[in-house]
Amino acid sequence: MDVKTYIQQQFASSHRQVDVVMQDLANEHFNWTPPGSISPMSAILVHLLGSEDFFIQGVLLGKTRSWDLGGFAAQIGVAEPPGPRSDWNEFKKLTVLIPPVLAYQQAVRAATGAYLAGISEAGLDRPVDFAGRKIPAGELLMISVVHTASHAGEMAAIKGIQGLKGLPF
Repeated sequence: MDVKTYIQQQFASSHRQVDVVMQDLANEHFNWTPPGSISPMSAILVHLLGSEDFFIQGVLLGKTRSWDLGGFAAQIGVAEPPGPRSDWNEFKKLTVLIPPVLAYQQAVRAATGAYLAGISEAGLDRPVDFAGRKIPAGELLMISVVHTASHAGEMAAIKGIQGLKGLPF
């Protein structure tokens, strides 16, 4: 298997994990704030989508994010996806509807799929600026996959705390 195919399969796998967690989820569970310092699933999903959008569109392509192109701030009701230096507490006070977030997810995944379909082996080795250092584009893609899968697990645990089935295994 070539590296490009492997990366495409890893993205598909991490996306499927998110999809499984989102199955049969009501807005009340999506917006429920767990005890302690954990954020609601709404914040986590918007964050992981915003990160993938930023990694692909912003860092790798130098383009405008799907967030901005699609007007998702107005649709979802937050100015920006929460990030490492953001105040995630905003989500603890909001009711975020699932359909606009899934519309954003669809836009992000379409952009990611288009990028991955056109990338070459040389493109995977191209150095990009990320977090104050230069890394190969392929490394940033794998960071995105792991990031998505990690947050999908976090969302599954939050779903389970609410008495719902998080993952099918």
